[in-house]
Amino acid sequence: MNKVFKKLLTENLTFKLISIALAIFLWFFVTFRGQTETSVEVPVEFKNTPSGMEILKQSVRKITIAVSARERIFKELTQNNVRVVIDLSNVKLGENLIPVTKSSVKIPRGIEILRIEPSQIKIYMDEKSQKLVPVKVILTGTPAKGFNIVSVTSEPSTIKIEGAKRELEKIRSIKTEPIDIDGANEDLTIGAKIDPGGRIFRTERDTVYVTVKLSRR
Repeated sequence: MNKVFKKLLTENLTFKLISIALAIFLWFFVTFRGQTETSVEVPVEFKNTPSGMEILKQSVRKITIAVSARERIFKELTQNNVRVVIDLSNVKLGENLIPVTKSSVKIPRGIEILRIEPSQIKIYMDEKSQKLVPVKVILTGTPAKGFNIVSVTSEPSTIKIEGAKRELEKIRSIKTEPIDIDGANEDLTIGAKIDPGGRIFRTERDTVYVTVKLSRR
């Protein structure tokens, strides 16, 4: 029996080894045929921000993800179905260095993550704060000839803002987007958007109603 088994193993050994090698090659070819690599740039999202804390600043706002997948899967890949979510559960006030791992990336099945750049993000946490600030109306242009501006008011005249304490301490007032009154010859009441001016805060409303009263000279 042993002789028969040995004969089966050794007979045409070269042919059998070639067959095995060919089978392995075909498996790799079928499995990886059409594999493609690409990179997507994804905005950073945050979850589980501790109560009473706010993000003051962060080192990056987007993460580059290098991925690999079959071509047909890539056809369905968009920036909308890739997310980078950073858990802030364990952050402290001040500077925090948080790793960006594969578990931070939400991506469709069938796509392999090759690289994450940068692999960590620096977050500065501050106390959450809020304050009331006056609205400053910005006007452009001049009324029609023979008319003067009597008064300019906004409703509301103050707005509550909320955000990182050190950021809010710099804010003394909130401007409106410019309101053009060039050539006006009657009173105006118009909705005007709030202009953040590059500052980061939240507010209960983003529009105020501005009234400009005119009189003849």
